[in-house]
Amino acid sequence: MDIFNKLKTLCNSCVLHLQWIPSHVNFKYNDIADSLAKEGTTMPQAYVEPLTYLELYSRRKALVNISWRYPPAHSWYRSEGPGATIHFKRDRKDQTALARLTFGHLKTLKFSRGDKKFNICTKSNMIETTPQHLLDCVALMYDDLLKRPDFLLEVMKANGLMDLI
Repeated sequence: MDIFNKLKTLCNSCVLHLQWIPSHVNFKYNDIADSLAKEGTTMPQAYVEPLTYLELYSRRKALVNISWRYPPAHSWYRSEGPGATIHFKRDRKDQTALARLTFGHLKTLKFSRGDKKFNICTKSNMIETTPQHLLDCVALMYDDLLKRPDFLLEVMKANGLMDLI
């Protein structure tokens, strides 16, 4: 009853349902599981000393170093040129729009308590205007942004989405 009283005091503000589930009553394989568990408790346990802060730090640092040595396999990561630039002959306004779309810094982007918030899309009127949603709206993929930037800009202009980028 002591356990029940503790649960009752812990759950004053919530509804508590207790259900009895029978165990150790000749269910198939239950006896085998019990004997294996008892056998496991009698086996010698390997003693592992707790790690110090420096050991934990060096392991984490090694993990981070490995992730930096082997870059991700994303298509945008393999872009040619410094800073993953997109090379095409257009005016500065179009270059800026493509850069905003590429890196997710759209005109409609706002930060609220550290989270990115986008306005609602003017075309679908129910989904946030994220870069991926803009591409989905016009049935294009992210690779089109890198491989066919001129075509992507023309499609965005034709669909009236340039004011969101």
